[in-house]
Amino acid sequence: MQKEMFNINGNLINEVEIKVINGKDGEVKAANFTLFRKMGKVGEKKKEYINCNVYGEKAELTKDFEKGDFIHVFGYFKEVKKEDKSYRNFIVKHLNKADKTVNEEEE
Repeated sequence: MQKEMFNINGNLINEVEIKVINGKDGEVKAANFTLFRKMGKVGEKKKEYINCNVYGEKAELTKDFEKGDFIHVFGYFKEVKKEDKSYRNFIVKHLNKADKTVNEEEE
């Protein structure tokens, strides 16, 4: 079954956590961060927090990200069950820091 891929833009709400984990093929660098975005029509107050995970060489790209940066990510959602809880994480395949002011001027 093919995974549904998404493009998401949002603001980084905390510092990126980078660590080394044990993967299938040995040690792998992993970066974890949370993006915030407002959704819906103007005047609606829908908010979404997206927990993102990026692995391998791409994790290194996050080292210069700072709280408040506008970030673009591309990837898919993965649900993980741990004990009685279910977590929904966004697995990042591509990411970059975007200049929000440029995007707003183009619209």
